[in-house]
Amino acid sequence: MKARIAPLDPGEELIGAEIFQSLYSQIAAEKTRLPRGPLVPAEPRSSLADARGRPASLAGAARRPAPVKSQPSTPARPPSAATAAALEAEIDRSRHRDHVARLAVHLARAYVSAAAVLRIHRGVIQGVCGEGVANCGEQLLFPADVKSPFAEVVAGHEPVRGLPPQEGVGARILGMLGRENVQEIAILPITIQGRMVGLLYADNGAEALADASFAALEAICTRLAKAYERLILARKRDSFGASALCAE
Repeated sequence: MKARIAPLDPGEELIGAEIFQSLYSQIAAEKTRLPRGPLVPAEPRSSLADARGRPASLAGAARRPAPVKSQPSTPARPPSAATAAALEAEIDRSRHRDHVARLAVHLARAYVSAAAVLRIHRGVIQGVCGEGVANCGEQLLFPADVKSPFAEVVAGHEPVRGLPPQEGVGARILGMLGRENVQEIAILPITIQGRMVGLLYADNGAEALADASFAALEAICTRLAKAYERLILARKRDSFGASALCAE
């Protein structure tokens, strides 16, 4: 029987969600100049292939390097009032988006063992920066609408807190972060005037998240969103001023 070209059936896609994640993660890894370690998620407890036999590894199961293992978590230590205040003030006056994100992650690490900021743009979630995680640069790239705790936050505009996923895209993302063996995870939205622009990921390693730490993470997200909004407005003012000068 000869192969033929035919229209797709309703709801049928040319590429699956997991293959989308794999391809775009590899493309982003080629573009980024950040130091890159292995991008292969750690081996799940059951198998590296799903029910259809597709490899979970970004590089393919046939040529899979050793699994990435979670780094030992450093117990979170609350900052002094002076340290926290200094970091908050620096976030409020910083003029660079990436610097603001790094400061927010550093402040979050005072309450948890690992933290990362991710951006959301045109239906895709991409890493920005992190501390205590294995990989959180541009090479971390995945769709925002595929079932995972990250997608739940994007869809519901509410934070998610609970056990880490043991399978699916969510488990693979944690494998990329090197945080697949933690006790509890938290993913919080970063929202500007009702529009979600990013996520804050956090975990406390082998320990559960304290309620006080979770409240601190929510406050950090609020401060980060205000800083992002301030930078956006400043950029618009600068652009308007430049346009006015050119018109003169």
